[in-house]
Amino acid sequence: MNLSTAQSYCKSHFTNLVTIYDQKGNAELDKTACPTGAWIGAYTSIGTNKWSNGDEVTFSKLKGNCEEICCAAMKADGEWESVQYNTPKYFMCYDQDASQTSNKYKLINESKTWFDAQLFCRKNHIDLVTIRDETENNQVKEKGKSSSNPFWIGLFSDNVEWFDGGKSAYRKYSEKEIGKFTKLFFKGTWTKNNNNGDSNPPLCYNVYILLAESHIHVSEKKMSWEKALDYCDNNWNTSGLLRIESEDDQIETERELRRRNISGPVWVGLRQSRLFGFWIWSNGLHVGPWTNWKGGSQPEHQMSHHCGAIEKMNGVFKWTDKDCRSNFTVLCEGK
Repeated sequence: MNLSTAQSYCKSHFTNLVTIYDQKGNAELDKTACPTGAWIGAYTSIGTNKWSNGDEVTFSKLKGNCEEICCAAMKADGEWESVQYNTPKYFMCYDQDASQTSNKYKLINESKTWFDAQLFCRKNHIDLVTIRDETENNQVKEKGKSSSNPFWIGLFSDNVEWFDGGKSAYRKYSEKEIGKFTKLFFKGTWTKNNNNGDSNPPLCYNVYILLAESHIHVSEKKMSWEKALDYCDNNWNTSGLLRIESEDDQIETERELRRRNISGPVWVGLRQSRLFGFWIWSNGLHVGPWTNWKGGSQPEHQMSHHCGAIEKMNGVFKWTDKDCRSNFTVLCEGK
């Protein structure tokens, strides 16, 4: 079908044309795509600055511009310059410290293009470094002082957006592609197409995920945890606060939060026994064995709040304890 029909079909039968966030997702879709190409949700628009990990750009020292895709490289004085993405450079990745409250920076002394550097950081660390203020900029500058040449950081500027509003920085275009619309093509590569009237099958996605055979429902209003419990239990299309019992559940939940541009905190069905200190899901099931707590272990009894939420911390979504009276968006399991 043509692109307009494809998008209408995806929105009426599913959620939208697919947004691709990483190499794994691209490889999975490549197994189902038509050899002659299939529509995905990427399209060209007005160029904007983006962080590789999807964080909102609130701080930038990027100067200059270039053709095609411009990426930021930090110089020895901490200033940034705009460089063509396919220029080989050293690059800065980041991890989190043991408390997962701040970043650890790692300069990689290998020359790679920006997207190859992004792939390396995502595979071996968290992502290319994100810088949110002058303090972090100085920390990255200090870590990178061993490099006499500018090195890649995670900021880039291109004109690719996604029909569902997803904040994906993953790209897999062939070299020198020209066009407005995008197809997933041979061996997972993307190709641009100026003719939206061309006939191709669409790659659609749905928010339905394997969480008690349900889908995620996101509340429009913010509320306390107790009100969230009542909301999810009694809403006509939900069956309780969200449970996350595996890494796959966590990954799909994060994709939905990124798609909606929600960084949290958001309430889920985590709560703590005030008497004994152990954590359970709102339906009474014990938490574990798989968990995703900030810091790697559950909050300590007598020192924690008693309700659980998901929150994006330094580019990574983690579980954390919160005051049950706080008002947050709610994640429910749909019927």
